[in-house]
Amino acid sequence: EGTGSKPGVPDVPSDDSKEELSWKSSDDEEGSFDPIPRTPEDSEKESDDEEEQESRLSEETRIQEEEDAKELYRDV
Repeated sequence: EGTGSKPGVPDVPSDDSKEELSWKSSDDEEGSFDPIPRTPEDSEKESDDEEEQESRLSEETRIQEEEDAKELYRDV
C-alpha cells in the first residue's frame, strides 16, 4: 500500500506534481543560458578547434592501433 495522501491509492504523481516538475525544468533551461553572444567569427574559430581536436584524436587512435598491432605480433 502506498504512502500517498489518499489512503489505499498508490503513489502516483498528481497534476500538482507535474506542474512543479515542469516549473523546475524551466529553471534548468534558464541556468544553461549562455550570456556571451557568439559572432560568426567565434563559431568559425570553435569549428576549427573542434576539427583540430578530432584530427588529433584520430591520429592518437591510429598510433594506438599501430602499437597494439606491434604488441600482438611481438607475442607470436
